[in-house]
Amino acid sequence: MTAKTILLTGASRGIGRAAAEAFAAAGYRVALVARDGDALSALAETLRPADVLPIPADISDPQAASSIVTQTTRHFGTVDVLINNAGVGITGASHTINMGELAQVMDVNFLAPVRLMQAVVPEMQTAGGGLIINVSSIIGKRATPLSGGYCASKAALEHIVESMRVELTRDNIRFSTLYPGVTRTDFTLRTLGEPQPRAGRVRGVSAERVAAQLLWMIKKEPRDAYVTLFDRVFVTSSHLFPRLFDFLLAWYFR
Repeated sequence: MTAKTILLTGASRGIGRAAAEAFAAAGYRVALVARDGDALSALAETLRPADVLPIPADISDPQAASSIVTQTTRHFGTVDVLINNAGVGITGASHTINMGELAQVMDVNFLAPVRLMQAVVPEMQTAGGGLIINVSSIIGKRATPLSGGYCASKAALEHIVESMRVELTRDNIRFSTLYPGVTRTDFTLRTLGEPQPRAGRVRGVSAERVAAQLLWMIKKEPRDAYVTLFDRVFVTSSHLFPRLFDFLLAWYFR
């Protein structure tokens, strides 16, 4: 376990920061990626003497993925686990959504993870395999009103991963997806679009609990994982009773 190298995006705050702390404490080597170089350096100092490598980078830059993977392999020699955690939200009615902001969300939540997966796959093929974990959301499984753009970005990522999983089976590259529900972080403070009056009504779980689930996923490699029983029941029930959930969500967001 302690020999594994993890490449983690969105590492400077929220779920990413909690995950970085959990991975370092468990003995993993961690490449930390985030836009805020100062916050990343400060985090790295708190994690030492764990073997960590801060990589300030904007993953929405099309050239960033190759550079991130190159820096990681140069320092650690390999990438055993890639965790696509970085993301940005957007709220507002889908029929009036700002297309420029939607493009930004799709770039960060969908295109950037795809570029990172494309960059890391050759390294994993050479090494004989690897694990890729994508942090999605339960509303990537069942879209909710006023979050259509964010839901779409997560759903798109899920579907391309379904293809990659089959395509790369012979290369021993495995894929897991985490579907958190509401999490207590500052994520909503940086969400694009129109502020929603019901935002923050559900308290959610701590970032540390989500990080613990990621740590478990590295060890057990499930196809899909949820943080709470409610999250799993929400997704399963919404697929079994779609019309009922249409009604309930319309009532809740009225």
